[in-house]
Amino acid sequence: MQFLRFALGILAGIIVSFAVTGIVAFSAAHAQTASERAACRPDVFRLCTVAQIAHAALGDRSGIYACFKAHRRELSPSCNRVLKRHGY
Repeated sequence: MQFLRFALGILAGIIVSFAVTGIVAFSAAHAQTASERAACRPDVFRLCTVAQIAHAALGDRSGIYACFKAHRRELSPSCNRVLKRHGY
């Protein structure tokens, strides 16, 4: 049981590190600058579920899109500007 908890903790740490280094709520087809990622990163962690973040870290950003769509009025002004700039 302790090993399982340890392994899950390691996996969660890996997922979070991937998420911190590259999660943004728009498609890879659009250019992503460091400032755009920085503008949306706090909103991802504040508004989206752990499952959505984990899926995004593995390349499936559809959950982040759904999260931002559901919480559009709660997005920070800076992230909202980035999304609008990219047509979302």
